[in-house]
Amino acid sequence: MNDFKHIKDKSPLSNTTVVIMLVTYFVAYFWVIPLILYAIDDFIMPGFSTNVTVDVILHTSLTLLFLFMGSKLFQESNNHWTKAAFYVPILAAAFMIYGGALLSQAAQSLSGQSDSLNQDYLFEMFKTHKASMMVQAIIFAPVVEEIIFRGVIYRHFKRSGRYLIPLIVSTLLFATMHSLNAIILQQWADLWYIPVYAFMALVLTYTYEKTQNLYSSIFLHCINNTISIVAMFLMVK
Repeated sequence: MNDFKHIKDKSPLSNTTVVIMLVTYFVAYFWVIPLILYAIDDFIMPGFSTNVTVDVILHTSLTLLFLFMGSKLFQESNNHWTKAAFYVPILAAAFMIYGGALLSQAAQSLSGQSDSLNQDYLFEMFKTHKASMMVQAIIFAPVVEEIIFRGVIYRHFKRSGRYLIPLIVSTLLFATMHSLNAIILQQWADLWYIPVYAFMALVLTYTYEKTQNLYSSIFLHCINNTISIVAMFLMVK
């Protein structure tokens, strides 16, 4: 497992910054902001929460906020611009897509579903909110999820030679958050897709470790999501 021992320096983020970032993502983004939007829907302006312009502004603003809070991670990454920072995510993308496809086929057989609930939800949203879904998939998710799951949960809590627990925690959290709708709706068969998302998380973390560059895992994440968006465009047509 030496592939997860490349990053040895202490995280550049302070404990206070880490707490603020985790609370902003897991509490504010997933719970507080949606409640505020729904309240505006009910009492002030119906349809506000599903407005495309509002959604684009919200996710763009949150992306900029996390870029600001995680700026030291990118300053650190600037010291690791090597050839690997470019070719590793490209090779990893091919491996992720192929491996993900195999795992998805297994999940489909075991769950009896044609796709994960998360993917079905995204596709339905894409049909009516293309612009906002593109911002979320190609900009927000690659940047913010890599900052949170790789830069904060994995990178900050990793210690020299002690990577296993942060690796497991960041991987399981990433997979669980992508199956959150299924858990809330108690669609337990959908949990067969958790290994698919866990596999993606492991490849993303490996890419970050191998290159020691957060830009590389963001690039990989962006490649994967862009391919998904292109597939959705083709399916809609």
